[in-house]
Parts: sequence; structure tokens; C-alpha cells
Amino acid sequence: MIRTGFASRDITAPVGAEIPGSFVRRFNKGVLHPLEVSTAVIDNGDGAVALVGVDALFVPGDLVRIALDVIESRTDLRRDQVLIGASHTHCGGPVFDGLASRADPAYVESVAEAIASAVAEAQGAMEESEIGIGLGQEVGISFNRRFLMTDGTEITHPGKPGTEHHDEIVAVAGPIDPTVDVLAVRNARGEVTGIVVCFACHSTVVGGDLQTPDYAHYLRMRLRGHFGDDLPVVFLLGACGDVTQVDNMSEGSESGGDHAELMGQWLAGEARRAVDLVDWLDDAAIESSVVMETLSVRELPDADAERPAFGLGSAPEYEPVYANERLLVEEMRGANPTVETPIQALRIGPLGIVTNGSEFFCEYGLRIKRASPFSFTWVVSLANDYIGYVPTAQAFVSGGYEPRTARSSFLAIDAGQKIVTGSLGVLGEVWGRVSG
Repeated sequence: MIRTGFASRDITAPVGAEIPGSFVRRFNKGVLHPLEVSTAVIDNGDGAVALVGVDALFVPGDLVRIALDVIESRTDLRRDQVLIGASHTHCGGPVFDGLASRADPAYVESVAEAIASAVAEAQGAMEESEIGIGLGQEVGISFNRRFLMTDGTEITHPGKPGTEHHDEIVAVAGPIDPTVDVLAVRNARGEVTGIVVCFACHSTVVGGDLQTPDYAHYLRMRLRGHFGDDLPVVFLLGACGDVTQVDNMSEGSESGGDHAELMGQWLAGEARRAVDLVDWLDDAAIESSVVMETLSVRELPDADAERPAFGLGSAPEYEPVYANERLLVEEMRGANPTVETPIQALRIGPLGIVTNGSEFFCEYGLRIKRASPFSFTWVVSLANDYIGYVPTAQAFVSGGYEPRTARSSFLAIDAGQKIVTGSLGVLGEVWGRVSG
């Protein structure tokens, strides 16, 4: 028998709080849409997992540790059973020290408390349920932002048609993952009582200085419009370190609230279609495990060599920011040349979920999915930690924005492969406990 519970908390930051995720300091001038923590707890009597989606740019390790400490004190859930993932909204609260941003410790504490209280409430509200695992496909709203150029290098966001360097584009340099991953829950009366959605695209659509979960807000609203105004919707982020909503090959604009609403509408449509097609399960194996992966902090490359010639991250006014970031990464490596970060695997019946704390390049996520033993596999990024961009090895040597050294990109070239092999190892562990 499966029992499930859902709960949410408001984590909207006060007016005047910093909005992280930019090269310049931004401050919250109001609320376009409230930010929330959304939680699902799933229990089969022998094991349990909690899936927590947080409307935040990242969930740094300190925030996660505080939340897990409180969860352990208020529930019977173990740390390895709790997944805490960020939506990566660039219009969220002050959780991050990096580039121009500064974290607010009081806000970090409040988000950790919100996570813990939502998990405890969800566990206390569990009822007998069925679950369904499904997927849709949405190919028209996410695009790889890196391109092979005529000189053989790669550039991030080289520009749309009519801009200076657009004619130098040869081909897109990476894939997307169009899968709309869905876990749905229904009660004994056949009513859908909660949905978890995972999708791989940067939450950089709305922009501006008002708080919003970005396209995840509109996804929630569309699903609630269909299934009921109080429907809990947990949003988790797929592997999208090099994937955004911007189509560099089209002349149109893919930014602003209207486009975010369009994305939410299309994603909700695919999620609804997936729910209509799922096989409902009244029992399922539930397993969890966490391994700690040791990753190296990179030795500083030549500053001139890693500076993009144009595209994202190339503006001259960003140079003082990058110079300071390089010093901070050098200090980080001097203090400890390695970092340890969790890789978590959860099993919920035919679904395997594996997490890491990076802005993980899409190609790596697709490799994990192809090699996974599960019928359904989610690769959830920016979960349980924050360790910056993890580009492919090719991206490191071909250039662009994401590999450029900063606290948002500080790991060595082999980090991605270590995460891939570590992910498949821990997925195999939770699969083999039941299926070996």
C-alpha cells in the first residue's frame, strides 16, 4: 500500500532583498508571483522518500544541511530519503554568494525552516493513494545555447539573426532533453491530489526585479486550472546547464511573462497528457541512497584564453567581477583542492531519480538516462548542494560562458564524468536492492 502527502510554504523574500543570478546587484521591488517550497512524501510502509521543490536560484549545501537537521528532528525520515531541489529561478531570494550576489543568512534560515516544516506536514497528511509515472515531450520551448562557430570555437548565445556574429554560426553544439517527466498521485476516489514535474530548461524567462518562480508558476497555474485550484505541484529541474528558452536561430523574442506563460501552458498540456496515459500503481518499491563524490577544484587557466570573444560572459564591464571570482576560486583551492558533494538516488517503483548539485550539461544527463537500469529515469540538477557549472570536456576546451572560472564554475574538467559514473553506480544500487 502506498500513502502520500503534500504540503507547501511561502518563501517570498521581503522587498529590498537581493535577487541573485546576475553580474550586477539586483534588488527585489515587489512580487509578481509568490515563491514557494512544495513537498511530496511517498511511503510504502517499508520505505519513504520526500521530494522537495524550492523556488530558488540554488540550494547551497549550508541551507540543505540546516533543513535536513530539522527534518531529522521532526520526522522519521533519514537524510538520504529527502531530495531538495532548486527551480533555478533568476527572480528568487538571496540564497547565493557569487558574481554580484550576496546571500542573506536570515533568509537562508527561513527557507530551511520552510522546507522542514513542509516535509513534516506532508508526512503527517499522508493518505492511501495510487501513483503513476509518465512522460511527455515538448520540443518547441527549450534550446541549447552553445554553438560551433566558423573558427572552431564554441560560443554561448552568439546572437540572433541580424546580429554581428550570427553568420559565423555553423551548428548547435549540444542537445536538449525535451522530456516532461511526471509523477502523479490520486486518492481512493480517483482524484488527482498532487503532481511532480521535472523538466530541463533554465528558469531565465521572466527577468526583471519582481519575484517569481518563472515558468514553473504558469505550469502550476495551468495544472491547477485543470485538476483543481489547490493541486500541489512540485517542480524539479532537469540537466540544463547549457539549455535555455532562447532560440538563437530565430528572430523572435523568448523572454518576458507572456513567453513564460506560454511555456507553462505547453508543459502543463504535456503533463496532463502523461497523466492520462499512466498505469496507476497501488504498491511500489521505495529505496534511497546517497554517495559522496570527491571532485577536484580546477587549477586556474589563463584568464585571456578562457575569455569568450563575444556572446554571454564577454562584456568588458564583467571583467572586474571575473577577476575577483578568480581570486576567490584560487583561495578556495588553496584551502582545499577538492570538494565532496552528494549524489543521491531514489527508487519509486519503475522510476529512478538521481541528483547532483551542479548546473549539469544536458549531454551528461542524457548519458545517464540511456545507461540507467530503470524504465523511467530523472536526472535532477541543482539538488542537495550547489557546485557550479559542470560542462562537458569538449566545452572546457572549446570555450564559451559556462567553463569560465568563477564560484559559479570552479570544478576540474573530469567532474562531469565522475558525476555520470557515480550517478549510475548509485542508481544501480537502489535498483539492485529489489531487482538484483
